[in-house]
Amino acid sequence: MKILLCTIPDGSLDPTGPLIPRKGTSSHPSLTFPLGILRVMQAAEKEGYKSTIYDINNLRPTDEEIIEHLKRIKPDVIGLSAVFLHCYPHLKRITKIIRDVVPDCWIVVGGNITSSSKVILDKTSTDICVVGDGEKPFVKLLDYIELNPDRKKIEFEELIKTKGLAFKDKNNELFATGNAEQMTAPEMQYVDFERYKDGLQEFGGNANLIHETFDPVETPGDLSKFLFHQVDKEGMEIFNKIKGKVIGRIQTSKGCVARCTFCQRAQKGYRPFEPKYFEEQVINLKNNYNVGFLIVDDENFGSNKAQAYECAKILKKYDIYWQAEGARVRSVTFEDLKFYKANNLAAIRFGLESGSQTILDIMEKKINLEDVYNALENCKKTGVRTTTDAFMVGMPGETRETVIESATFVARLRYLLDMDWENSYPNWTIAIPGSPLYEYCQQIGVIGKSSDEEEDYMMRTALQFDDHGVLNYLNKTNYDRKEVYFWTYLYRYVGKKAFADLLIKKNKKIKDKIKQTYHQCIKFSYNVLLHDYNRRKDQYKNKSLKERLKWYFQIGSKFALSVSIPFLPMKVLISLVKLMSDFRYKDILKFKVENGRQKYNFFIDRVHNNTELEFENKVISTALRPIHRSLRTIVMNNRKKLPLAATNQEKAMELLLTGR
Repeated sequence: MKILLCTIPDGSLDPTGPLIPRKGTSSHPSLTFPLGILRVMQAAEKEGYKSTIYDINNLRPTDEEIIEHLKRIKPDVIGLSAVFLHCYPHLKRITKIIRDVVPDCWIVVGGNITSSSKVILDKTSTDICVVGDGEKPFVKLLDYIELNPDRKKIEFEELIKTKGLAFKDKNNELFATGNAEQMTAPEMQYVDFERYKDGLQEFGGNANLIHETFDPVETPGDLSKFLFHQVDKEGMEIFNKIKGKVIGRIQTSKGCVARCTFCQRAQKGYRPFEPKYFEEQVINLKNNYNVGFLIVDDENFGSNKAQAYECAKILKKYDIYWQAEGARVRSVTFEDLKFYKANNLAAIRFGLESGSQTILDIMEKKINLEDVYNALENCKKTGVRTTTDAFMVGMPGETRETVIESATFVARLRYLLDMDWENSYPNWTIAIPGSPLYEYCQQIGVIGKSSDEEEDYMMRTALQFDDHGVLNYLNKTNYDRKEVYFWTYLYRYVGKKAFADLLIKKNKKIKDKIKQTYHQCIKFSYNVLLHDYNRRKDQYKNKSLKERLKWYFQIGSKFALSVSIPFLPMKVLISLVKLMSDFRYKDILKFKVENGRQKYNFFIDRVHNNTELEFENKVISTALRPIHRSLRTIVMNNRKKLPLAATNQEKAMELLLTGR
């Protein structure tokens, strides 16, 4: 049985041609290593099933190249790994190619995207979806296919014995067998990089392409982003020690301890790797790939303290510096940071998401603002670099007040860390299939429940983000979209105001106030606006005088507002920002509606059509709401008000939702 395992591209790109020129090695700036599908490969090989990896995501072949390889190999089974929501258009395209070229081949899809199994099975050429950890259900599926090779004659009674599968039953309706049986900690091993090299060579890539999954360290700038742009004296010392080496990625655990309501959890349950396997991987990366700095790419580093300590000591033992990419603020104490710092920790990133306690509770983060502040303060005390990015706006329950709370709190954090106020927008909250947030959007009617409607939404979110992501944002609040659009502007300028106020309080002399404020707030704004001007001036040179004057006014008013921020009362500032936002909204509304009439476009009005469901403003108005008032609880309460599942398909959908 010939088995081919493929990655699906994870970003927007022109499907008509390759993104990466491949005369020797790739020129792609940031390749991703296919850890998940390699683990599936190794699990299958352990049971005697040999397979080959075709890394479509990194190689980015043309359709013609894919067809050529499929004709050459003629696989019996193809496993496709689609991790992100925005993989969907490519998944649809590639499954169609596979079905046309090898019509009798089994097409199996895994990855986080299988939370949308109904859409995938209805709208693509997929036979079966694997939901959750793929290692065990995929091997059992191979056992079944080996005995039942004809995909047109599925023995459903046999398939339902395997947990973690979703497929069409005899009535052509969705059937799900629940979440997959997971790998236990002793069963989880690290991936074999050499197996990846074999696949690269077979499909037209240079084996040296594997080295481009690592980031070379040749200048301080190469290290900067991994130290959150804080290459200070100590950062230069790290750079001098690892210059000429590369930055790689590794994991110490799989899964997550949290259940945040905006997040889809296909890998349910937190499991740490055995330290002995971790050490083997570190040795391999250091000796064979010249790694000097590692990104520990966990979702919850430090949740198992004993294991985290052992891994830190291993990294110190082999003289590897490292960054912890994902950690909970309650899982890392001052003493922990001291220990990790002594064992070569350079930086750590916490999952923060909001500076409003109301929104944190709705998200079910199970942390409070004091936890966040203390964690970052401990980082400052211990000299561990950290950052304040990844804040979001637009959750259900968001209001103008919660946006102001969040921006003000972020300003406090950046002041604490001696960072500039970044003149940027927060992220828009995207509804991901499989999350309580996504189900809530379906309950209130802003995302449809039919396969056509869901696919429309999935295709929309896969487009390139435009206007700071607002084009792909879906209004999940009880407020008009014009007000919601304003919130990112509000966050930006109110945060800057709060930051400037903190600077002014620190200085007693007027000239020092102005100097500090200019340096920290205004200068950055000027540079951003200058960049925007240089980027857009060619677009406007052929425009009418009226349009050019209008654009110049926009640029000038933004800078004038930035200059005035420290000296404006809050009410005046908010009013001015609202005017600027409304002006910009009106300016782009016509363009967006004319050029993007897709149903799930922010600028196409979609309103809640089910007013009987829970999430009225009064529900979220109480300060420090208990956690049982989270979005998850609201979704479950709303289920009681909706019609019960009647068909097997509806029951399967409910199983996929509750299995998270």
